[in-house]
Amino acid sequence: MNINKKLLLIIFTLFIFSNLTILKADEEKINLDDEELPAIDPFQGNTSASSGQNEQASDNSITGGGLLNGMRLVGTIISKNKKIAILSSPGGSAFKYEENDKIANGTILIEVFNEYLIVEDENNQLFQVYMNNVEKMIEG
Repeated sequence: MNINKKLLLIIFTLFIFSNLTILKADEEKINLDDEELPAIDPFQGNTSASSGQNEQASDNSITGGGLLNGMRLVGTIISKNKKIAILSSPGGSAFKYEENDKIANGTILIEVFNEYLIVEDENNQLFQVYMNNVEKMIEG
């Protein structure tokens, strides 16, 4: 009988100790409603839908050269109704362009594909622009 009482006491002690540990863990949980959140959406990025976007892009990318004035293709978004290219300037700003938008200095975005863009320069020459910053002239 003595062994049964000791075993029962050990089980009871373990049960109480485990409940206390669970209660402490619940108290230490952070309530997200009380935590301060940033005022700026971190997922929005620097893309803007304003009409002055093209002027911003050309101003930010004057320092670079090439077909896109130093900007590079960083992503494409293709949906049923729209095709959008995301370009990044050397300063790190991101800009979105739709098909037939003027990118910079006479360069026009003609078509958007999953892996590359087709752009036309001021001399009406077509180029393929890839995400690894490769620009290939289209012969024809």
